Amino acid sequence: MKSIELNAVVREKLGKKAAKQMRKKELIPCEVYGQGENLHIAIEEKHLNKIVFTPYTHYAIINLQDKQIKAIVKEVQFNPVTDRISHIDFYQIAEDKPITVQLPVRIVGLAKGVKDGGKLQQEMRYIKVKGLLKDMIDVVELNVEPLGLGKSIHAGDVQIPNLQVVDNPEKIVVTVKVTRGAVESSENAEQSAESTTEKK
Repeated sequence: MKSIELNAVVREKLGKKAAKQMRKKELIPCEVYGQGENLHIAIEEKHLNKIVFTPYTHYAIINLQDKQIKAIVKEVQFNPVTDRISHIDFYQIAEDKPITVQLPVRIVGLAKGVKDGGKLQQEMRYIKVKGLLKDMIDVVELNVEPLGLGKSIHAGDVQIPNLQVVDNPEKIVVTVKVTRGAVESSENAEQSAESTTEKK
């Protein structure tokens, strides 16, 4: 999993009024928790946009005074009018403790069912996994080539080395829908086969 470096400053003043003044300077109030005492910090909005507005999952390396903190984004609050980031909660990562994140899913290959006239439908763009930071990957790639008409890959079918999928195992990640064209094609094939048999 890729990282993004973020420079932070300690928030000396807390509360709504102080937070509002910070946002006017394009500094976003943030909290870091998970390993002992919570940290009240602020980070420039333009840098936070890089970790929030992306299809990929990153962890942050937060530079704060004389130390670096590894953390993942846990919750983002947005301004309901402007949709700009108004607050972020980070969870500090311990190298020896598992974390839970959502990783993007990438479909690889052309499904057999699509060749037969079906339609591939990706139901889940992200899948939730648990594991150590060192084992996290950028993207979960799913090979759909063997997937036939009406068949699906469920969350419980996804295997990732050293990572545990924690989504509901029954949730469908990707499926090949049976289309009218596929049904007609199948019926025509059956009729052709019957006709050939009758001639014999």
